[in-house]
Amino acid sequence: METLPFEAETAVVVCADRGVFELLVGLLLSLRPLDRRRYRVCLVDVGLTAAQRDHVAPLCDRIAPVRDDLVVWPHPQLVAQLDRQIPFWKAMLCRPFLRDYFPGFQCYLHLDADIWVQNPAALDAAVEGVRSGQAVIVPEADAAYPFLASHTANAHAVAERAKLITRFFGEEVAALAGSLPYYNLGFYGLRHDAPHWDLFRDSLRDATRTTFHFLCEQIVLNIVMFQVRSTLLLPATANWMCSMAVPVRGADGLWRSPVYPHTPIDLLHLTGTDKLERYQPLGLLYDGGRYLEGIAHLAAPHAQVG
Repeated sequence: METLPFEAETAVVVCADRGVFELLVGLLLSLRPLDRRRYRVCLVDVGLTAAQRDHVAPLCDRIAPVRDDLVVWPHPQLVAQLDRQIPFWKAMLCRPFLRDYFPGFQCYLHLDADIWVQNPAALDAAVEGVRSGQAVIVPEADAAYPFLASHTANAHAVAERAKLITRFFGEEVAALAGSLPYYNLGFYGLRHDAPHWDLFRDSLRDATRTTFHFLCEQIVLNIVMFQVRSTLLLPATANWMCSMAVPVRGADGLWRSPVYPHTPIDLLHLTGTDKLERYQPLGLLYDGGRYLEGIAHLAAPHAQVG
């Protein structure tokens, strides 16, 4: 794939639909301090309303609508079921094509729409690794996360991972990878010419021919990274799983790890269900959620996709 000359060094790519609009706005606001000489903020629109898209357009450098030819399509019998149960599935299954949606960049960083950036230093660190040819990602592991302190919780997590890996890759792969923590796809980076892209696409296509799970693309890219073996792992503060350990706020106003030495968190990932109801009362949304009042009318359920 020919991508030179590069438009900028790095595309920060987000995929979002109307269901995550409120959190998407928080993420995009948190990305405003990025040096636009190095970074471009790119959005794959997988179902925003016209009004929502107009609102976020000034916060993005490029917006591309989701394309049927740039999505991994599951078995046709699964598609109708996914449309009902997981309406955002295209946001998951377009990820192997991020460089195709936004060609012309050396490095690609993916961010889930339910993340916001407290400190962009993690993005800079990721770009350094990606530029060298490594995949960059964050394991779901930290001293504050409960499964590391409980044998029962850890055994359950390992068993669930092994079961899902077996479902997509078989028992032999599960025996090798099931005991390792997930690498979370909320934040990861790949160079434009990394071998992972094609392996990710082909393996995800194979994995979803007959079955689907909301973690399928995470499992697939994890296995691809294990295969390629050129991976830079960043610490948990680069993608903090708030449903696993609620951050604490320091006297300086920064959100920090709840355990010593209370390291400031770079990226807060608002994981889990009922995100607004769970995290807004805790003040964990970007800027404490104060921006939500100005966009409440855009989240109306009667709004139509444009």
